[in-house]
Amino acid sequence: MSDRSYFLPYQERWIDDSSQLKLAEKSRRVGFTYASSYSMFQKCMTRGRGFTQWVSSRDQFTAQELIRDYVSKWCALANVAAKGMYGDNVQVFDTDRDIKAFVCEFPNGARIVSLASTPEVFAGKGGDVFLDEVDLHRDPGKLIDMAMPCIMWGNQLEAVSAYAVNGTKDTPWAKMISQSKGDNPQGASLHRVTIDDAIAQGIVEKINEASGKAMTREAFRAKMRSLCRTLAAWESQFLCIVQDAGGRLIPVAKIIPCEMPPADLSLMVAKYPSAPRFGGYDVARRKHASAWHEYAQIGTGLYLAERQTWHGADFESQEAWISARMTDANRPRVARMAMDATGLGMQMAERMAKKFPGRVDQVNLESHRRTELCVMLADRFERQRVFIPENDQLRADLSGPVRGAAANGALRVIVPAFDSVNEETGETETSHCDEFMAAVLANGAADAGVTSSGFEALDLGPLTRADSRRIC
Repeated sequence: MSDRSYFLPYQERWIDDSSQLKLAEKSRRVGFTYASSYSMFQKCMTRGRGFTQWVSSRDQFTAQELIRDYVSKWCALANVAAKGMYGDNVQVFDTDRDIKAFVCEFPNGARIVSLASTPEVFAGKGGDVFLDEVDLHRDPGKLIDMAMPCIMWGNQLEAVSAYAVNGTKDTPWAKMISQSKGDNPQGASLHRVTIDDAIAQGIVEKINEASGKAMTREAFRAKMRSLCRTLAAWESQFLCIVQDAGGRLIPVAKIIPCEMPPADLSLMVAKYPSAPRFGGYDVARRKHASAWHEYAQIGTGLYLAERQTWHGADFESQEAWISARMTDANRPRVARMAMDATGLGMQMAERMAKKFPGRVDQVNLESHRRTELCVMLADRFERQRVFIPENDQLRADLSGPVRGAAANGALRVIVPAFDSVNEETGETETSHCDEFMAAVLANGAADAGVTSSGFEALDLGPLTRADSRRIC
């Protein structure tokens, strides 16, 4: 039995749960690993020789930290001298695969074996198992599959995790949690603790006690939200909300509050001519359109100052237009731009980066960076930090991409192609959400930071009430 005056209520419930399979759908940094380390220590002290507690963490540092910072504390409080209690007993478990573990050996023969994410080590092993931050491991499905047989002879498996920022409902961890809430075929005991649950049960007071600060619960929650760059990060890391696949990445309902009458938007941009400008260029040649988006950063908001699309423009013409835009002294200077450096755009992006050093980001839109940038743009719309003109075609382009799932369950953004009518020529053209990608790239350029491009933050001066409604 643990000291109920020391642990928070949800930690106490976790410690006292003796179920063979325990799962925790949780916020990050709310103390589940810490509470489990106490359970591990208790079991080692009471079960003795032959008992092994296996721990799999997402990386080597975290594996060592569990022994050095957590288990060693319980050993010191109980006046137990265990070998390796400070994380200095490293043993090799598989020479061929170079699998090493931090081992804490107790005087009665029990031991805790803490290692980084290496599912193969569980083959042929028995004992209790603790899997830390499952959804953040390189291969969570393999980790779960290899660890589960370890408890066949009555041992216990504990698994805890927040959801991966780029995960979906199709990751092995998300499916396991979903099953435990439904038919629960594995008979798992499920614990769920969001950051709001932890706050309600006293975590802020614990943090104040440890840090010497005096934060209110409201201030702490606001601080945690501000540390998350995107809404997806906040929801997955702190609110136990798995990111969904199949829906629109940026629903129309999130776009409309960010729309302004074109004349009002132009006046807003014109009022701050020294506002830093950030551009994004999506390159195309025949089937799809090339697209340019340029945003003025006013306060913490991005305001669409210019948008252009071209169908069938040759690469020489595109490069000449971009070069002119980057050098035109009669227009606001583009502080930084990001270009599609995938396939067709690679050579042009390389030349532009050499021509304008420090002002051009080359973005490979076939890498994981693409999903990250798309999610960042979606978050700007969610938080009303980007403003665009009222325009049906632009709205359709921005709302076109949908959430999908990669083979490993990770989030990927699907950008569909569709036909649209050119408002100027009346011709039907094929769109591949080209303006969406231009907006994504411009957002990435802005995210690189105003200061990194040599510009200082814009001093807005006194604002009118009308301005204040549009300044974030």
